[in-house]
Amino acid sequence: MGVNRGFDAIVVGAGIAGTASAWYLRREGFSVALLDMHHPGWGASGRNPGFLWLQTKAAGLSMDFSLACRRFAESLTGEFPDFCFRASGGLIIYRDEAYEPVARAFVADRVASGLPVELLERPALRDLCPDIGPDVSGAVWNPLDAHQDTRLLVRHLADGFVQAGGTIVAPARAEAILIDKDACGGIRLADGTEIESRIVVIAGGPWSNELLSRLGLAIPYKPTRFEAAETAPAPFRIKPVVSGQSLFRFFTPPGVDVSMLPREPSERIRPELGFTEQIASYPDGSLQFGCAYEIGSDLDRATVAGQAMACSITSRNFPGIAGLPIVRQWAGVVAQTPDGLPVIDSSAGLAGLIVNTGHFFGNLAGAFSGRIVADMAAGRVPAYPVEGFSRNRFKPAAA
Repeated sequence: MGVNRGFDAIVVGAGIAGTASAWYLRREGFSVALLDMHHPGWGASGRNPGFLWLQTKAAGLSMDFSLACRRFAESLTGEFPDFCFRASGGLIIYRDEAYEPVARAFVADRVASGLPVELLERPALRDLCPDIGPDVSGAVWNPLDAHQDTRLLVRHLADGFVQAGGTIVAPARAEAILIDKDACGGIRLADGTEIESRIVVIAGGPWSNELLSRLGLAIPYKPTRFEAAETAPAPFRIKPVVSGQSLFRFFTPPGVDVSMLPREPSERIRPELGFTEQIASYPDGSLQFGCAYEIGSDLDRATVAGQAMACSITSRNFPGIAGLPIVRQWAGVVAQTPDGLPVIDSSAGLAGLIVNTGHFFGNLAGAFSGRIVADMAAGRVPAYPVEGFSRNRFKPAAA
């Protein structure tokens, strides 16, 4: 590799969380190496529709942190070149009558959780989305949801990092964390190269345990594959970010029996797949849509069943998409912790080790987590309290 000099900090993983960590560490004056098996943004951070989604966050820490992340995302618009951020608002639309009381229960629960959501009937929905399909009868509306091009944001973070004197080492696979007495000593790469560093940030998403498990610090997350696709530019624009009624089976409001909610015929091709009916417009007119998902899968490839599901149901929600060419299809893998919250922790058991992983909703939290990592490394009070994100929260209770 030709890179074996020492650094103040090494960040392993160049998705949005890792790249932001590297950028903010470099801005604090640390000499930093950013490692990735492929290149910045190769994984889930470069393979998603870019939703900054608040509607499904649980009351309490999850909602409070998500709102803080949303405010931070908007502040980035004055710090970086345009990454297509827009405060678009978000909709969860529904077609079947069986979902109308579910949507009402969802609204009540979300209002109690602190979101300004409301139920829209079809006339108000058509004002927001004139191209909505005739089968869609209503929606839940949240004005705080937003959209960004996460691929572009990661690119700006990586470019800014390099321009500020940071070093990207890629492609390179980190094989082990080096230990110097009871502290981090750096990283050993798969080719045998050793890079010294007193601070190591693990931000490898679903691959983080490849390093953490060797130290007995594995995090109990499950890999989850999300599939998506992109069309050629459409002759219409969808202003909000949109999910559909299938989302209510993933995030079910209290008192609702998920087994009683109907599924589309295309969703029964592979019943083990879930679906969220996401779609968003990009500035060039292209549409990104999906997302079939499979919990427990680390296969980063789109599947026939997942794409069939997305194409069929999205064409009901927005008929104008049915005739558009599909220009690419893909899948990304994220790490889902038991409580859905990330692990952002500098006290995991080895001095100098900072864990920044498990970002199930990395679009929203990834960049902010990088700022928090830099605060911890600099010995400052973090921009957001991190006690609730400790790895120790997963330890079994004492007998």
